[in-house]
Amino acid sequence: MNLQPKALLLAAGLALAGAAAPSAAHAQLAVNVQLGHPTWGPAVPAGVQYYYIPEIGGYYDLAAQRYLVQRNGRWVPVAAVPGYDPHSFHPVVLRDYRGREPWVQYRTHYARYPRPVVVQQPVVARPVVVRQPVVVQRPTRPVVVQHVNRRGRVVERVRY
Repeated sequence: MNLQPKALLLAAGLALAGAAAPSAAHAQLAVNVQLGHPTWGPAVPAGVQYYYIPEIGGYYDLAAQRYLVQRNGRWVPVAAVPGYDPHSFHPVVLRDYRGREPWVQYRTHYARYPRPVVVQQPVVARPVVVRQPVVVQRPTRPVVVQHVNRRGRVVERVRY
């Protein structure tokens, strides 16, 4: 197999591409990746970047996929909030905010969206008890119930 014609064709193609391109090429690239919302949160319209989460008194950044919480008076991004299950959150979609600092409106969000009462109980493994239904049949003959005192004497007899 003769590789020289193929190599010549490749070299000519590269030379032609190099000649056609300007010497100082400027390329602009804009990437807009919308990964969607997390499984525990509601759907969001295009352009929304934050949830307000009343349970933690903080935010969730949809683009960075991080929580924004207050630590020592400063807002810091964290990957997870310890002690909370995201599936128990009641996130609020912030449709009216555009920017990088949603905590500027924290007082408004805190007043408008009250914190739901969340009771955290420890998970205790309990045995599973399967209860069978009890079928009570009326006896065919009358039942006599005797009430006996401490000495063993019959005090009362009741017929059912």
